[in-house]
Amino acid sequence: MKTSKLTPAVAVLVGLGAALAGAGPAQAAPGFAFDQRISGPDRFATAVAASKLLSPVDGSATDVVVVNGYATVDGLTASYLAGLRSAPVLYTDTRAVPAVTTAEIDRLGVEHVWIVGGTDRVPAAQQQAWEAAGLEVTRLAGADRYETAALVAQVDDEHAPEQVFIASGTATADALAAGPVAWARNHPILLTAADSVPAPTAAALRELGTANRVVLGSPASVSESTYTALGGTQRIGGADRQATAAAIAQDAIATENFDPQSVALTGGTDATAADALAAAPVAGSQGVPLLFTGFDGGLGAGTTAYLTAQKANYTRSGNGWVFGGEPSVRQATADAATAAVQ
Repeated sequence: MKTSKLTPAVAVLVGLGAALAGAGPAQAAPGFAFDQRISGPDRFATAVAASKLLSPVDGSATDVVVVNGYATVDGLTASYLAGLRSAPVLYTDTRAVPAVTTAEIDRLGVEHVWIVGGTDRVPAAQQQAWEAAGLEVTRLAGADRYETAALVAQVDDEHAPEQVFIASGTATADALAAGPVAWARNHPILLTAADSVPAPTAAALRELGTANRVVLGSPASVSESTYTALGGTQRIGGADRQATAAAIAQDAIATENFDPQSVALTGGTDATAADALAAAPVAGSQGVPLLFTGFDGGLGAGTTAYLTAQKANYTRSGNGWVFGGEPSVRQATADAATAAVQ
């Protein structure tokens, strides 16, 4: 049987986990704060800011994953693809490729553009322009989000994944919360309906042959009957998207060698999904779990509870990242997150 490859990002995480294991119990440090905001004036610029954090050296990335910045459901599984290629996720618009995106592709020295989504999301003219500029372009697009996810999940035909995430195709935050782990560990993300398994998802599961199938979200997002039909082996979920993200964070630290001393915060509404997707590559590369703010813009009960329970782990050497500007994550909310870990 084929085995999953060990990417450079994963090797870094393995070393990080070993170092932390020998460091002894961490003590709370007053110096930890959510004081590193990665943002720009819009979602396109925020994605570029995340890309620069991932790849600060010019000419250091051969690949980039591009999705529509206003239809991120097409890119829910893009974090897995980006991880395979050690690539960032950047955004385009149907009207034109934003100047900041074009400039970042040039700065990175990209040779291969991976498009996730159909021509109604990323127009053929944009693909043709990249090809005319000498770039290799691969488009992954199906008839719907489920088929697109299935195509992305099967893009690596040389290595069978050790684990597959399966999340709701409509309650999209659960897939986004797993993005950093999908990037770092090469775990593809498939999508399902709440009460049935879409045909493309079932076919992809058969083709991948992966027995370890982790279902994300509560039974309200993926029913128990669907969990059984999927052949689920584990469910990671909570009462809402904040609690589910917290549960995914706990699992990432416990089983994937993610850094217990660092954490990233992003907006918890559907309107801020673009920031969470753009955060996945840089968070995954550093083994930093991702949490969501509350629906009302506050910190939210689930996130507050997680940070309070984990606060002894956060030290001055850890990173408190905030992805997205205001009002995606209000400064008062970032301050509340800092207060929760003191």
